[in-house]
Amino acid sequence: MRRAGSGASDGVAYDSPAAIEMLRRLPAWGVDSIALVPFGFVRRAPLRIVANPPGSWENDAGIEALANEAHRLGMKVLLKPHLWRVRDSDAATPEDRRDWFEQYAPFIEHNARLAARVRADLFSIGVEYQAFTKEDKPWREIVARVRRIFPGPLVYSANHGDEFENIAFWDALDYIGLDNYYPLPDDYSVAAVVSRIDAVHRRFGKPVLFTEAGFPSVAGARKAPWEDEVDKPLSLDEQARCYEAILAGFAGKPWFHGVYWWKVGSNGYGGAGNRSMTPWGKPAMDVVKRWYLGPRK
Repeated sequence: MRRAGSGASDGVAYDSPAAIEMLRRLPAWGVDSIALVPFGFVRRAPLRIVANPPGSWENDAGIEALANEAHRLGMKVLLKPHLWRVRDSDAATPEDRRDWFEQYAPFIEHNARLAARVRADLFSIGVEYQAFTKEDKPWREIVARVRRIFPGPLVYSANHGDEFENIAFWDALDYIGLDNYYPLPDDYSVAAVVSRIDAVHRRFGKPVLFTEAGFPSVAGARKAPWEDEVDKPLSLDEQARCYEAILAGFAGKPWFHGVYWWKVGSNGYGGAGNRSMTPWGKPAMDVVKRWYLGPRK
């Protein structure tokens, strides 16, 4: 199962002709799946969680347009709603956490209805909310509410490290989801990362998806893969070597079901002078194409 990431970028909204055209370029690289990310926003004093307004870059109409086009192209769609930004302080007290879940439920239900409407192939119930995923019961209630709305498989997109390795409700989902930004050693070996991920898989018996993975195009990216748009020396080779390491290290694992690379943006940004995490227009994209379309499938 092959994957790629997608996100709206620099004013090129999901419902724009440019975003549709960008999507149409992806199958030539072997990409068979995309992640669409509708953002929500946290307002405080008092706490309010609101879904994307109609004029936003990732509005519901744009999600529907891109999902329909992706399905027409024979691609699968992950809908991955994400809040911008959750703070640890939002979970400071039991009352704070209760209020957050009360606000979060209608937000995720709105997006579950959107996922059902666009016939998404996979739905993420949350993204990197490590301040809240220690709470097991509320997440199981979220899963139950979403399953009443969306008929497809569910995943949660956990941050690498403590959150991913300590979530208790993986058994309630169809996939274990990891935003894989574990650093790599100087020899680019993924053995230690594979071991940590395999331990979670063996505990719950669920397949694993990288709901995000990526590396910036800078020197030393393997040591801090989560850094984006940083002022470090450009290194397209470093990014490509990291992509190669991930694909070579995980492709043969029977429990590994694919990766959504972060990210290929709706405006097609990237290229040889770009230090960000996008692989577009860089040697990393050639690595993707070779693995996806070459003899190693």
